[in-house]
Amino acid sequence: MNYRIVVILAFVSVVALGLTAVLPLGAAPEPALVPPPGTWQLDFELHGTPRQISIKLPGDVKPRRFWYLLYSVTNNTGSDIEFYPQFDLFTDTFKLYNAGVKVRRPVFEAIRELYAKTIPLLEPENMVSGRILLGRDNARDSVAIFEDFDPNSNSVKIFVSGLSNETVTVAHPGQFNSDNQSRKKVLLRKTLMLQYQVPGDRFNLDQRVMLYRGRDWIMR
Repeated sequence: MNYRIVVILAFVSVVALGLTAVLPLGAAPEPALVPPPGTWQLDFELHGTPRQISIKLPGDVKPRRFWYLLYSVTNNTGSDIEFYPQFDLFTDTFKLYNAGVKVRRPVFEAIRELYAKTIPLLEPENMVSGRILLGRDNARDSVAIFEDFDPNSNSVKIFVSGLSNETVTVAHPGQFNSDNQSRKKVLLRKTLMLQYQVPGDRFNLDQRVMLYRGRDWIMR
């Protein structure tokens, strides 16, 4: 992991956890090369890049724009696993968007209709949470949906947590316990980071696409 990724990781962790200072370079560890005993990781497969959809919701005068990411998750860990996914979209303008926030049911229904033939068992994110049974036959198809993000951004990162139970605890660089000497602890989870370029401009938002630029496992 290079220095730039570590710095971004530290800043995003601050936003997500409501902290007041970033983690220093040495406090942002990478996932273990050899997972510790008892660690599991689900298989995560993307169905293309994030796409946008515009929908006029009941009570609205104009359509709203949303972005959605189709995916499948499969449990090949050796036993049934409790899966509670979280998807966060972070822009290069330092704005954070959580999947599902300000997203109403008609948005999912419109997406499900689009993929009724190719992904007939598509489930909303709240329904896919919970126990994932072992094996390919029990794979689950779902979609993470975000409200439209900052039109001034040129790239985004999507963080997917809940795919692994690997965690690590590090000392917070700017917060202390009541003794004013020992630092407070921060729990980081193994998280999949998806990177996308977003070409285009704010005057042609309906033409914008996301171009895949890679993935990496980080502790966030």
